Amino acid sequence: MLERLDRVLNYEMKVSEFLGTFIILGIPYGLVGVVWSLTHTEHLRDMHGVDVVVSFLGSIVCWPVLIFSNVCMT
Repeated sequence: MLERLDRVLNYEMKVSEFLGTFIILGIPYGLVGVVWSLTHTEHLRDMHGVDVVVSFLGSIVCWPVLIFSNVCMT
């Protein structure tokens, strides 16, 4: 078990591999965030200008926390 863990932790990756991994993981995360943000826009009604943009982008990035807080609040 420790040998497997040591082999995984010692695996060297190139910068291009890190970027590819980030893209593969980031695209679904971003798509779910966009869908979440587009379906939960109640908090944007009273905002104007830059506040709307910042809040919308923040909800795209923080959608897992918002899902958890939405479930716990109801």
